[in-house]
Amino acid sequence: MNLEQQLLAQFATDHPAEVASALAAMSHREAALVLGDLAPAIAAGLLHYLPSLSAALALEQLSAEEAVAILIAVRPDIVSSILRATPTEHRAAVIAGFPPRLQATISSLLIYAEDTAGALMDPEVLTAFEQEPVCQVLERLQRNPEHALYYLYVVADDQRLVGVVNMRELMGARPDALLASVCTRNVASIAASATWQTVVGHPAWGRVHALPVVDKAGQFVGVLRYEIVRALERGQTSGTLADSSLQTASALGEVFGLGLRGVFHWPTSGTTGGSSERES
Repeated sequence: MNLEQQLLAQFATDHPAEVASALAAMSHREAALVLGDLAPAIAAGLLHYLPSLSAALALEQLSAEEAVAILIAVRPDIVSSILRATPTEHRAAVIAGFPPRLQATISSLLIYAEDTAGALMDPEVLTAFEQEPVCQVLERLQRNPEHALYYLYVVADDQRLVGVVNMRELMGARPDALLASVCTRNVASIAASATWQTVVGHPAWGRVHALPVVDKAGQFVGVLRYEIVRALERGQTSGTLADSSLQTASALGEVFGLGLRGVFHWPTSGTTGGSSERES
């Protein structure tokens, strides 16, 4: 890796939102060259900020194997949003390259209509059974911290949502206490089939950071994050940021200088007066 590539990788690691904004201003081919030049884990971090359509069009320029290497490090709800905007043939090839568990997860999200709660949720959030002791649940959370959220959702044996407990309450509970005795029973939730208007307008957003999503039978199927809903409210797809791509592209061009513009394939005219893509 040469010095310019090292600088790009470091900047993308430290400032993913700014680099994602710059990528959104590039052509799909140019954005693909940048993503392909980064380590998959670093490129994956950018996709959490890049508009889904821009991400899909850029990844389409890469081979299915290259796209898979990046997407397996991205949160499933964002992956599904990107794949919805991906042409059918390329989408199928990418999904076929996923590990079996991720294939199942993504397939479970893609069955829901676009911009419904089910399509926007994160299905990989830890839950616990109401008859489990607190100590057992805490041990599982320590083993899988990446799937922990602000709250722990409590389910019955049939996966029906029955309660919620926040992490502070959980850690302060007696180790031998059952979750059934420490959780709150009246849980605000949203149906997986709920439209985006219902999602955005849900009254619980004034007091919670996430909402559990349930199916027709009341079974827990995932969680909607506040950040995703706010992005949806702004007329964007999951994981996007406000589009200031032209200004950011110009600023990054000045930061990195002419040498790194070669890596970015960034002509000066494209960063000062060219057109940009916007998804809404």
